Amino acid sequence: MNLSEFELIHRIRHQRPTAPDRVLLGIGDDTAAVRPTPGMALLVTTDTFVEGFDFDTAFSTWQQIGWKSMAANVSDIAAMGGLPLYALTTLCLPDCRTAEEIDGLHEGMDRLIDHIDLSISIIGGDLSGITGPTVISITLIGETEPEHILKRSGARVGDYVCVTGHLGASEAGLRLLQHTRQQPDRSLLEPYADTIAKHLSPVPRVQEGRLLADSGFVHAMIDISDGLSSDALHIGHGSRVGLSIHADALPITAETKAAAQTLQVDPVKLAMQSGEEFELLCTIDPNQVESLASRMADQTGLSLTPIGEVVDESEGFSWIDTNGIHLLRAEGYEHFR
Repeated sequence: MNLSEFELIHRIRHQRPTAPDRVLLGIGDDTAAVRPTPGMALLVTTDTFVEGFDFDTAFSTWQQIGWKSMAANVSDIAAMGGLPLYALTTLCLPDCRTAEEIDGLHEGMDRLIDHIDLSISIIGGDLSGITGPTVISITLIGETEPEHILKRSGARVGDYVCVTGHLGASEAGLRLLQHTRQQPDRSLLEPYADTIAKHLSPVPRVQEGRLLADSGFVHAMIDISDGLSSDALHIGHGSRVGLSIHADALPITAETKAAAQTLQVDPVKLAMQSGEEFELLCTIDPNQVESLASRMADQTGLSLTPIGEVVDESEGFSWIDTNGIHLLRAEGYEHFR
């Protein structure tokens, strides 16, 4: 590192935009201080990204790493139906990191915040040296109306299982990038720009989460960070219900299907196991799905697709394709496994 700790803090602080009035103290004091919104519940989440496990500088720029690390946290707030407001960023930096790389990291975070058109203030954090790989940890604080908090545990028998956007692209994008490491022909990537972007620069669904939470017809919700199969099971176990997923209903783009063909993998398998999609998986009153999907398309331009049903706990977890009924297993990424 070509700057001292306090020089880097000074650099970061003076690159931050002016904080809104609700931030009473930001970077530079022992703690941050914010003015809470009366009547609102606070939502607090944290995610950690470790170089070599969660990101690879061979594939990603520091701007993309900053974007994605912030997006992961924002997506957690979106899954609760909330609005993200404040971030605390902790960086553990080896000697090889430069101030310019850290500038890029924060630039990526700011680009994500600008892209989703939200006012998220970075109000503090911590810096440390490390003898191992770079570690990025973000704590994000948001808010929502207490009556609108959406949990994993509210699914009801008869609900439709629905998902925003499309699936499989993040895993396909990662595999394409990994493929060019062994066979460095970058022209392979050109037809799959949107698929790769879903992995490198995912967009969390904050506006969509607010719409779903405000409707009153969504009973459970989670963001797809571990993979559809894994996160669907989180809802099932949390709600003590069974689930039935229809493979032919999974929203997969033509580009992702083409990428799957290039990679010689089943696109349904990609959709079931692809993590870091940051789409919203939810269960909805079946009589309200069509109207909610129409409202989402009108207000955000994003699709809301029914992909299955909530069934009685005794029926377990399954997915269905033309070959029959299969046991739904957790096939997404899991640390320590």
